[in-house]
Amino acid sequence: VGGPSVSACPDYYPSFDYLHVGELGDATDALILRLSQDVSRPERQVVFKTNDRVAMTDFPVPAYELAEISKYFLGSIQYSSGCPYQCEFCDIPGLYGRNPRLKAPEQIIAELDKLRECGVAGSVYFVDDNFIGNRKAALDLLPHLIE
Repeated sequence: VGGPSVSACPDYYPSFDYLHVGELGDATDALILRLSQDVSRPERQVVFKTNDRVAMTDFPVPAYELAEISKYFLGSIQYSSGCPYQCEFCDIPGLYGRNPRLKAPEQIIAELDKLRECGVAGSVYFVDDNFIGNRKAALDLLPHLIE
């Protein structure tokens, strides 16, 4: 199991065999390698921590066609990760960094096109921690969305 909750509080998940702490990266590769070599349950919990994150510009278009995406209420897409602000109630900068990392506008358009091809005809939700964390980049993306 992985995600923001696991990354923030891995001690809350003692009954899971594998924990993935952090974003997509070297820990993901290590987890996939481990499971490809041995799918038996480990004797004790194994924690994979990301040290080297994959650049968002290197993310492939998600394989939406592998899910029945047309049955979903809305599509979801991620443009950025991280947030430059230090709000006292938020753990995002600690988990994902204070320098927002971004996908290229062309990637976002390709993902939106793929969602439409796979049957998402309604709304699309940007799941970013802070879509306008990098205002200039967000303003650069918006004209592409209008096209």
